[in-house]
Amino acid sequence: MRLEEIVGIVREYFSLALLAVITLGIILILIYFIVYKTILKGKKSVSKKRLLLLVMFSGYVIMVVGVTFLNRGPTYNAGMDFSLFSSYRETWNSFSVRHWQFIYLNIFMFVPFGILFPLLQPRFRKAIWTIGVAGLCTLSIESVQLITGYGNFVVDDLFNNLLGAIIGYGITMGFITIKEKGIKPSFFYFSPLLLVIILSISVFTYYHLKEFGNLSIVANNKVNMKEVTLTSDVEFNAKKATIPIYKAPSYTKAEADAFAETFYKRMDVDAADIEDISYPDQGIYRSSGEKSYDLWFQFLDGGYSFTDFSSHDEGIVPKDTDEESLKESLLKFGVDIQKDFYFQRVDTGSYEWIIDKKVSGNQLIDGSLTATYYNDHTVKQIENQLITYDKIKDVQIKSEQEAFGEILEGNFQILSENNRIDTLQVHKVRVSYYLDSKGYFQPVYAFQSTLDGSNMTILVPAI
Repeated sequence: MRLEEIVGIVREYFSLALLAVITLGIILILIYFIVYKTILKGKKSVSKKRLLLLVMFSGYVIMVVGVTFLNRGPTYNAGMDFSLFSSYRETWNSFSVRHWQFIYLNIFMFVPFGILFPLLQPRFRKAIWTIGVAGLCTLSIESVQLITGYGNFVVDDLFNNLLGAIIGYGITMGFITIKEKGIKPSFFYFSPLLLVIILSISVFTYYHLKEFGNLSIVANNKVNMKEVTLTSDVEFNAKKATIPIYKAPSYTKAEADAFAETFYKRMDVDAADIEDISYPDQGIYRSSGEKSYDLWFQFLDGGYSFTDFSSHDEGIVPKDTDEESLKESLLKFGVDIQKDFYFQRVDTGSYEWIIDKKVSGNQLIDGSLTATYYNDHTVKQIENQLITYDKIKDVQIKSEQEAFGEILEGNFQILSENNRIDTLQVHKVRVSYYLDSKGYFQPVYAFQSTLDGSNMTILVPAI
């Protein structure tokens, strides 16, 4: 999710909250003056400060409801995750901006709750009251999301929301304490905020000082291996090996923009007609002129996906062709296919070139390119994931035996409810590669296996 989208969501529900608060305010004013003051002859008045706080809190509640429910449709992805800090492990392993955003947004969402609640009522200046009510509120949100299908019930969300409320409470009580007792006693209340800042800086500093990135294939939770029937068709070598590690070509935003401009220039599309929608890890470049095009470009390795929307025009349909004609059509896009790639037909008009980790000098070429040819003799869809990696250095890796030990410990990733399996049979093991979060093509062990009757390749980090 882009920052612009987050701001857009906040702006959208801020407008909704403002409209709802104005409507509610008018109703309450009418009740106060007509019913309470005129009919009941009431004498008590409401302070402007308290009224302002009530308005702010009402608007905040409406915004939270909008973001947690109205921003999603039913059957969003209903499920349950009771594993504490599993989202933190997933975020660390992938180390993507998107994952970090979800964690920090879940924390930040309840900071206003902690700030406003102690100001509404003196009793809520006691931590147990504010944190207790915050706990009930976030528990209710998670439960309703699960029941209605508007989201997941995630223990980590409860933790993050509570942490946000504690930070907000600490901010309010910290400033109150400064006013009443001075700066020194207030540090206790500001400590949750300071702790989160220090831990965040430490995590990001440690990550950037690491030589290599993190692997998303690392398990977030261990597989329960206690009652698993485990067999192997191979004997695992106990000797460690030394093999190369490679680096993918990474692109800055400016370099990606230049690639897109050159790509579209080949199709006579002016740079001024290109709409740029940028995410932290990819750029989307759209042209909506006389002809409409879409180009998705990955910053991490330079892979891209291209679509010419004239493929939806009447009478335009995929058509089979030969390899040489397809290669000639791809030259228009600056794509030059080498001779030693494996070529195959995928579907009508759709073809694929594949190369599996071919080493050439200090480079490794891996991936595939898919192109779809149409009856107007043009290519309108390209999925180019052919990546050329440069060798960085040789590294010592675990032995096959050590890697298999990770499987015995349940340190591998599967898509299974409760991370439970019954049977696992390993047929073969080989060294493969997997792209990490910093763009390094890291060695991993690939165990070709049968898991509960289904074929599966289990990946284990080799470094």
